[in-house]
Amino acid sequence: MNKEAMKQQILEALSKRLEDGFYITIQKVFKPNRELEGLLIMAEDEIISPTIYLEPFYEVLNSGKSVEYVVNRILQAYDSARSETVHFDIESLYDFDHAKDRLYVQLVNRHLNKTLLQNAPHSMFLDDFAIIVRCTVEASEDGDASFLVHNKHLDIWQTDAETILSDAIRNTRRMLGVELMSMGEFFQKMVPEIPSEPSPLWILTNRKKLAGASTALFDDILKDFAAEHGNFYVIFSSIHELLLIPTPDDSNIDEITKMNQQVNEEQLDVEEVLGTKAYYYSKDRGFVL
Repeated sequence: MNKEAMKQQILEALSKRLEDGFYITIQKVFKPNRELEGLLIMAEDEIISPTIYLEPFYEVLNSGKSVEYVVNRILQAYDSARSETVHFDIESLYDFDHAKDRLYVQLVNRHLNKTLLQNAPHSMFLDDFAIIVRCTVEASEDGDASFLVHNKHLDIWQTDAETILSDAIRNTRRMLGVELMSMGEFFQKMVPEIPSEPSPLWILTNRKKLAGASTALFDDILKDFAAEHGNFYVIFSSIHELLLIPTPDDSNIDEITKMNQQVNEEQLDVEEVLGTKAYYYSKDRGFVL
């Protein structure tokens, strides 16, 4: 069964199961480096609804399970996700004075996210990246609930892209901080019982180690590192961190780029891929393009 046929079966079965007061739609959802299909089930008096990603349910339906079985699973997922949102103060996020202090930035690969960027305020960075904005709904030690800021939010907040990008970049350092450590220190923290060994690699990220590649925007951190260690390669190894490698010149940049691409292919989930080439940072000139 093709995806369009499965989609129609799911929509028709859900419409029969739910009351007339529900709005049901399937729309494309653009996440970093990926395009997914999201199901929205929204009651007339709701202002927000969880998105149920349909790809796993397409697989279940294609394996031979009945539409009724799949719809039951979808409604269970919807009820579970909806019960979690009751703890969020969603309505306050419609007030920009409240939302602006929750904005932070994330780097994505601009070439892999052209469609996503059409609908999201952003600015370009270096040759390969775009700076997008996310808004934290709830933060905890285990992780953050957040959403990507789209152009429609600018209308709701009655503001512009320049303002939210400025607020978000300023907030990012305050909210998430900066962590810079050698690879040896990193492994020492991960496995304390194993003695650390000297390594030329350094890791730059944030305290939560989530979306930490945005630390590349903090030029004072990079300048301080260069002042102490000299020129260095910057590998945008994932959306979560950067790798810094001190080097006297950029003669091995092609080799470093190949290493970056190999890690992308073999070790990262699609949504975590950020850089596809290495950059060189000079203590005198900054990023050399």
